[in-house]
Amino acid sequence: MSRNSDTYKLWQHANGVWYLTWTEPGKNRSLSRRVSTETTDRKIAEQFRAQFIAGLSNAAPKAEPTIGWCLERYRNEHGVKTRSLETLDYHIKPVKAYFKDLLPSQVTNKLLEQFAKSRPSHLSNGTILRELSLLRAALRYAAGNRWIDPVPTLRMPVRKPPPRDLWLTREQVATLLEKAKSPHIRLFIHIALSTAARSGAILDLTWSQIDFEKRLIDFGRGWGNKRRAIVPMNDDVYEELQKAKELAQSDYVIEFFGKRIQSVKGAFWLLCNDCRIKASPHVLRHTAATWLVMDGVPLREVARLLGNSEAMVEQVYGKHSPDYLRRAVNALSMKKPPILQL
Repeated sequence: MSRNSDTYKLWQHANGVWYLTWTEPGKNRSLSRRVSTETTDRKIAEQFRAQFIAGLSNAAPKAEPTIGWCLERYRNEHGVKTRSLETLDYHIKPVKAYFKDLLPSQVTNKLLEQFAKSRPSHLSNGTILRELSLLRAALRYAAGNRWIDPVPTLRMPVRKPPPRDLWLTREQVATLLEKAKSPHIRLFIHIALSTAARSGAILDLTWSQIDFEKRLIDFGRGWGNKRRAIVPMNDDVYEELQKAKELAQSDYVIEFFGKRIQSVKGAFWLLCNDCRIKASPHVLRHTAATWLVMDGVPLREVARLLGNSEAMVEQVYGKHSPDYLRRAVNALSMKKPPILQL
């Protein structure tokens, strides 16, 4: 029996009705409280107690809450568990400003279209979809907690943009490494290209996760569905990590003046701008995956390294494989022997 079950006890009145009783601290003395389960059936009363206790940490609003209320609850209860609360706050701000006083039952496809039209013209479809996906997630979260009735499936007012096939050549990477003045940026590039790890996994990496003897990097547990891998070190990253370890001033592999770094976006952007190369830190992960597929590494191995499914890797990177669709087009050759008719 849980601690809450010990605190909130069932008591049966002489008339047979079960009551839930508990004690609360008062100003001068403890106060006894009780609430009727409105049943004489012990099993139903037990269900009432379980639901009552669950409601203590999941208090529902008295009436249908506003969308602003749902967004706040989603942000404070789910968003704080995500990797980048700052990014979530950035995208949730315009949604809250537009929808905050409306009720979930008032959300329609037409309203989503009006929101999309209200956004600045320079914003991409991807940005608008990210904003509206937060609205949808918050409403699903509220419905899952039974604060609101389930909202019908909503149609997004803009099309999902095609994935950007952006990756760097080995010459471009060599240029970045040559012009990188900060050691932590050089090391970040080496790790990203040698492991295909996400930026967050690299920035979270500590020296305790690196086994120089076995030449392994354990990127640990990811956030949400972002899986991470245990990756062997190639010679390039092994040498760079050994150099960095000798000069390390903190527990974190990527550091700047002995302090952990939360993001390399700014420094990386300055480096790319100096080299006249269009890229972001995440492009290094795409670059590593693209190189692997172009060199003929089996897609299942690439998928394991990326922490993604083989189907997703084939969809995104399959076109870079030297054997991509080769078997299919060879089957269409006019020079193949004719098929005998039986």
